[in-house]
Amino acid sequence: MFDPPPGYDDMLADAEQCIRDPGPFRELDVEDVGIVMARRPLPNAVPAFAMAASPNTKISDEARQEYLTLFVTNHLQPGEYERVLVNMMEGDAPAHAVHQIAYSLATWGTGRPTRPSARLAS
Repeated sequence: MFDPPPGYDDMLADAEQCIRDPGPFRELDVEDVGIVMARRPLPNAVPAFAMAASPNTKISDEARQEYLTLFVTNHLQPGEYERVLVNMMEGDAPAHAVHQIAYSLATWGTGRPTRPSARLAS
């Protein structure tokens, strides 16, 4: 395993104290995927996203995918993730649809994508 960076415990404590209101689900237009019903990420989403996206974490690709899935499923309206998976199996969504959704969630309402942010989409 790895030692978390300084400030990681503080970040987790801040995430625990954040407002738990998930907010309304809204339409999010995801490139190559289409419209999904999602909510904007809350501070408590940072640990899962960091584990999925950070090139410095020393975890397996399978674990990284599990964190990415956790990040995505925590922000999609119930049933949306399954709908996207069915669309992927039927050829109505690309094989990288989940990564595209994670990328869109992570950059929603920001000035991104920046070069480091674009790494997740590839």
